[in-house]
Amino acid sequence: MGEQIKHNTGIEQESATAKEWAQGVVLFGDIDSFSKAVETETGRVFDFTSVIQMTTDLIQSSDRYLLLNIKEPDDENNLLFLGEGRSYCFTNNPPSLETASNFGDVLSKAFGHGTLLTFLVLDKTLESYKRQLEIFIERGRKLEEDLDYIQYRNLALELARFNDALEGFHDVLLRLQGSKYKQVETRYISFDYDVLIGESTGLQNRARRRLAVLKDLRQDHDTRATEELNQKIVDLNDAVRKLTAITVILMIPTLLASHFGMNFTFMPELKIWWVYPAVVVFQFVFMGLAFVIFRRKGWL
Repeated sequence: MGEQIKHNTGIEQESATAKEWAQGVVLFGDIDSFSKAVETETGRVFDFTSVIQMTTDLIQSSDRYLLLNIKEPDDENNLLFLGEGRSYCFTNNPPSLETASNFGDVLSKAFGHGTLLTFLVLDKTLESYKRQLEIFIERGRKLEEDLDYIQYRNLALELARFNDALEGFHDVLLRLQGSKYKQVETRYISFDYDVLIGESTGLQNRARRRLAVLKDLRQDHDTRATEELNQKIVDLNDAVRKLTAITVILMIPTLLASHFGMNFTFMPELKIWWVYPAVVVFQFVFMGLAFVIFRRKGWL
């Protein structure tokens, strides 16, 4: 049995652009070669170039085939055409062959090759989502230390798009499990598939929490900035009040001095000896009174 599995999962080079990856599965690294192989298999022409340019995952089915376009976070395409005979996959990063060898019994079942290929591509894509989320988390931690609004905005937008794509990916998992496509018999690997869905759900929750953390970080930063601005305004108002009080206090002797600085013919106070000392005393008295009043009001 072990030798048979090894033989079934061996790699056989077919051409420069295609290779036999496992029993009934051919991988392509070139979209044109992939299209020609599918056309030869089905006798129909498909516009796969337009499919891989889509920004969302795709499921299209018929009685004869199941077409899947599963995009990874870095926009890597995994285009699967699962037919009655062979299954074809266009990808630049194929799933591990060692992992496939653990599912030798699945390959021996009807449509087992398409089921296994789809599962391994989905598992590989989920790992890509995990790695990308860790990168977002690390970038978020750096923003917690020093928030930069431009970096925050870029990260928030990227993480929101990432979360939307992850939800689309999770929807594909649920549709494959619930729609009972014959080309993908998830009941063959029900336990592993349930684990895959569970990990996808957990990853969605983590992504949503990181989005919430980012929003809280921005809100806390804005709150601190508002508090600092309000404190600066309070300090400025306090300084203005103090300057106003000092100006009023100093205005009293200035006003009296300006009176004695005027030149008129009739100024009898100039002939009275006690006028000047009285003016000086009144200056200090009024200045002291103004100081006491402003002090009680809290302006000094």
